[in-house]
Amino acid sequence: MLEFVKAQPNQNVLLRDILIESKGYWGYTGEQLEIWRSNLKFESDYISNNTVKLITKDSKVIGFYALTRGDVDELDHFWLLPEAIGLGHGNITFEHILKECSSLGISEFFIVSDPDAEGFYLKNGAVSVGEVYSAPQKRMLPKLKYLVG
Repeated sequence: MLEFVKAQPNQNVLLRDILIESKGYWGYTGEQLEIWRSNLKFESDYISNNTVKLITKDSKVIGFYALTRGDVDELDHFWLLPEAIGLGHGNITFEHILKECSSLGISEFFIVSDPDAEGFYLKNGAVSVGEVYSAPQKRMLPKLKYLVG
């Protein structure tokens, strides 16, 4: 059974490491992963001011997600560790994210997706609305929209 626990501001390194390890699953080079590791920082304010939840199974952290609010609401992050990918945890977590959105009054949100995850979001009901340039990845990333409910 998965549990969703509010991330604490001092868990910024844990979040970064989960993201990097998850990206490693998709075949990025070790060199590229280390560049991202050295440049990516989750500020304590980001964690405090947004909905950032650790995904746990049997008390072990297996991923996290982050919802940000603003002019546009966004699923800013959703990462699972490699050993948790392909076991249905993504679908369970996405259902939880939708419930969280409902409780926060979010009726729609956007996702700038890693290309490898785009199919997951489309399968779960998101629609493609364009692309966004990623300077760190030096390529275009899919931009998706999800209507809650």
